[in-house]
Amino acid sequence: MEISLGPTKVELLTGRAAFLPASKSLIVADLHLGKAATFRQRGLAVPEGSNASDLCRLRSIADLKKPKQLVIAGDLFHSADGLSSSTVELFQEWLQKLKLPVILTEGNHDRRSLFAHYRFPIDVSPLLKLDGLTITHDPDDLRGGEYGMAGHLHPGIRIKEAPRQSIKIAGFLVRRSKHLILPAFSEFTGISPLKIGDKDQFFTEINGTISELPSELTQT
Repeated sequence: MEISLGPTKVELLTGRAAFLPASKSLIVADLHLGKAATFRQRGLAVPEGSNASDLCRLRSIADLKKPKQLVIAGDLFHSADGLSSSTVELFQEWLQKLKLPVILTEGNHDRRSLFAHYRFPIDVSPLLKLDGLTITHDPDDLRGGEYGMAGHLHPGIRIKEAPRQSIKIAGFLVRRSKHLILPAFSEFTGISPLKIGDKDQFFTEINGTISELPSELTQT
């Protein structure tokens, strides 16, 4: 599905990613690589494989869209504990096979992960100006008058199925037609149900396509 943030066209993709046709940039947020390993370090029985699965999905999306660059809107990594040798090696090999420039707008978890010690061949900055948008990690860093994209909030909604039953659905939150908040790309990362305002929009994947949910569902 294509939306507009001011004059900029943005394609919302299945698989929790966005694409900027003008610059052919693929945008994702919140991969949280190493999160499962962090949980295991702390004694929780979390299965392995989430890093490889998420990176495989991202590679598949890149193969489909053929972008000129990949932009990660923060929290590529989860913590210093999670940057095990296997996680580092997996990401290094993945970057070599991707063969694309990668830009990271550094997030709060990235800073705590001390990932800079590993000298990955990626460009890192607090924010990026691209196609008339500001791309950063925390939506609070987007000024009210500018158009932009961010991550950090892991947006979703809670839909009631019965008086005591509900489901949480991840999706894209567009605030007042100006700011696009991306869903967490990591499938292991939780969903945070957010309040959807009257002038906001919420998009999610339904039956293999991206659709906007009606207000009666998003404002319950």
